[in-house]
Amino acid sequence: MPIASSITPVQDSRFVESTLSLSRDTAPPVRPLIAGSLFAILACVLTGPFDTDVLPLPSRLVFWLVLIGWNSVKWWLWYGWVGPRTTDRRTAVLAAVVGALLLNATLPLEIDLMFRAIGRPLELSWLGLYLMALLVAGSISALIAALRGPRAVPVAPIVSTPSLLAQRAGLPDLAGALSVTAEDHYLRLVLDDGRRPLVLFRMGDALPELAGFQGLQVHRSAWVARRQVAGARRDGRRWLLVLADGSEQAVSETFLPAVRAAGWLQTKL
Repeated sequence: MPIASSITPVQDSRFVESTLSLSRDTAPPVRPLIAGSLFAILACVLTGPFDTDVLPLPSRLVFWLVLIGWNSVKWWLWYGWVGPRTTDRRTAVLAAVVGALLLNATLPLEIDLMFRAIGRPLELSWLGLYLMALLVAGSISALIAALRGPRAVPVAPIVSTPSLLAQRAGLPDLAGALSVTAEDHYLRLVLDDGRRPLVLFRMGDALPELAGFQGLQVHRSAWVARRQVAGARRDGRRWLLVLADGSEQAVSETFLPAVRAAGWLQTKL
């Protein structure tokens, strides 16, 4: 029981942290939000909605500056919280509508308090204020959400990493490998630049890494690239591949059908 009681608060704190977390990526951009808020303040100062046209110009400016500024902060926080949880167009529209219902619930009180703060208390219809604000905010928010659609999910770039054999040989990849042959517990790589590194590696582990290149396993201890084969010749009952550097590589009976199917035995020397 003591162990369980010590673990539970950690789980609860993680739940609270994930629930209350905000994302700057999904919140509205700050500069366009400020520009839009200033435009809305100017429009309201000039038109005087909610009976604010009876106020002197300085009082009207303060009224709408505080009211619209505060509501812009509320909407920014709302989308910062709900944005990561919207995965498609339907949830984006739903978030906008629910935000309009919740955030505008306090708007009549805020308007009443602003009138009282500037010394001009008025008898206002709270229901009418709420419905008007709900209609405007809900329509604009739903339209923006519908046009914006689901949030883009960033895709991590695919970074190709060298195969283990290439790393052991100090190569970016195995594209330059002409042949790979086993020497005890090591592999000898013949590269197209003339190098012949010796790497501690197993042939069974190397073959899957060579599968993406044009070549064949011709012996249990040898893999050869197609461009390294210059021809083939018979030596009694066995076949030998003549390589581009003049060396020869025996083909075992096990891999002879694959080598013949690839056409490597057609050029006889």
